[in-house]
Amino acid sequence: MFMTYDFPGFFVLFTSVKLFLAFPYFALMESSRPEGTLGKRLTGIRVTDMNGARISLGRATGRYFLKGVSSFEFMLGYLIAFSDQRQTWHDYMAGTLVVRRGITFSAQYLMPKIPSRWMFDLPFLSNPPEHAAHGFECVWCDYGSDEERTDCPNCGRTGYVRTGALRGILSMCGGIFTIVGCFLVYTAFWVIRDRLIDDKLGREGTPVGVIFIILLATVLCLGGGLSSLVGKKWLMRLILAGATVVGGRSLRTGRRS
Repeated sequence: MFMTYDFPGFFVLFTSVKLFLAFPYFALMESSRPEGTLGKRLTGIRVTDMNGARISLGRATGRYFLKGVSSFEFMLGYLIAFSDQRQTWHDYMAGTLVVRRGITFSAQYLMPKIPSRWMFDLPFLSNPPEHAAHGFECVWCDYGSDEERTDCPNCGRTGYVRTGALRGILSMCGGIFTIVGCFLVYTAFWVIRDRLIDDKLGREGTPVGVIFIILLATVLCLGGGLSSLVGKKWLMRLILAGATVVGGRSLRTGRRS
């Protein structure tokens, strides 16, 4: 709201606070000996790397700015755990953990108290995947194994990721596209309603082509979001295929230039 009424002024103020107050505070405190901000110290938690060691200033900096990813997607990055260690999105990408202060850090601590399939599946809706026992799974062919690599041993395509991370992405993708789909349903209803009124009054309304695009986007987003929530990967594959095509074109353009 403030951005709308005073865009340059409030934007500069907001950015200045983030860069010159919040960023140094979080990055310096989390990389210091206490390993956490004052709030974390009061609640008895600290930030570590994946081995329980103190993180560097560079990693703390990355963790701070990666919080934007967790916040931007309707705060789902904070609500949906992204690994068996219950990491948020920014913790997963920064390679950090938030743990209780004073614990004896060990491999056993990294094991979840709740099986990961309950963390990333919807009870009574999702069926446990065939390769739930495997640590890695292919996005494209659903092949699963415990071998850690970037390309799938079965189909050879890039997209061979940790099973827990894959389910986290599906849950995030499903939540976002379902919300967007519901908004598009609301938009489509009013656009079609107004078009029918315009036709009765003999006025020029919303073009049929625009209405068709809105309906197509509604079906794609809502259908893809709901299917992702129950573990289907077709929307993720579609997004990855589109990103691969765009990335390939950009690479070829760069080589020509």
